[in-house]
Amino acid sequence: MGAEDTWVKRLAAFLCPTDGDRERLLELEETLRTPRLLTYVAVAATLVALGPFVGWWLPLLLGGLSALYELIIRRGIQATTHPAMLIVCGFTMNLAVTAIAAALSGGPQSPLLPWLVIPIIALAGRFGSRGVWWGTGMVALAILAVIATDVPAFRHDPAPALVIMPLTIALASFGSALNFAELRQRRASALDPLTGLLNRRSLPDRFGELAEQARLSGEPIALIVLDIDHFKRINDEYGHSRGDTVLREIATALRGELRSFELAYRLGGEEFLIVLPAIDVEHGTGVAERLRRCLAALYPDGVPITASLGVSAGRGDDLAFESLFDAADRALYAAKDAGRDRVCTAGGDGAGDRPDRVANFVR
Repeated sequence: MGAEDTWVKRLAAFLCPTDGDRERLLELEETLRTPRLLTYVAVAATLVALGPFVGWWLPLLLGGLSALYELIIRRGIQATTHPAMLIVCGFTMNLAVTAIAAALSGGPQSPLLPWLVIPIIALAGRFGSRGVWWGTGMVALAILAVIATDVPAFRHDPAPALVIMPLTIALASFGSALNFAELRQRRASALDPLTGLLNRRSLPDRFGELAEQARLSGEPIALIVLDIDHFKRINDEYGHSRGDTVLREIATALRGELRSFELAYRLGGEEFLIVLPAIDVEHGTGVAERLRRCLAALYPDGVPITASLGVSAGRGDDLAFESLFDAADRALYAAKDAGRDRVCTAGGDGAGDRPDRVANFVR
């Protein structure tokens, strides 16, 4: 993994630290489309009215930006592996062009200065509190940059620029508070309370979206069904409380082995599902083997564990969730029948360098 990819992944993880945050971002993006378009219409009408006073270059500049931003978001948000970074790029572009337009149309006295705070509202509809306050800091820097373009004018009449500051803080504070309340409710319904992974209630809609994107792009999707071997013995020997601790540490380890766009679900008990967009069965088997090795070396809460895993993948018309899950589930049982602590693939050989690999079957 290159340094650039690591940097992108860290920033994306900062803005969307959990699977639930990323799912919320993608789900709300469609919901925000209508208010975003209404905002564009209001801005365009205002720019036309301001044209005779500030110049017609301004409507052309900001209108072109809005069209480009909408094109990027609509075409890229569902396909990219780091949707948070696409939103950040659009936010930064929007903020920079608006700040330049404000600087060229009066600086600290520009009528466009209040528009710098509009993106804060959009951030509150996409990210958690950390994303909102990160954006607020960027807006504050943009306001200061506009003021710096004409410091004498600001000293002569600081009011237009100063009144923006409490507006910025108010929008960030209320947006962050409402965002926190909504996220808390969403996490209660979409996340598994024990492990923090996604739960099965959020799976059908999200897989449907991924399958549609994969059909349009021609990319595959792989599924991994993972089951902890003999987990009942752990509960019987160590107690359910310690068993819960083991499951939490397993979930943390799984998330640490996956990339930000690879989704981990707890289906119930000791069974997990991994959804791998744009991954074929060969690479999915490699991911599964990596997860198997990770768990075998984990010793959560001092308890030795192993896992059995089944892998399937589909492309195009073979992306029905039921059939993919059934194939992966059958591969899982093939791994268990062959002795556990191994990976089996649907229609292929078990992965890994174990000498007793087994072929999977799809009945």
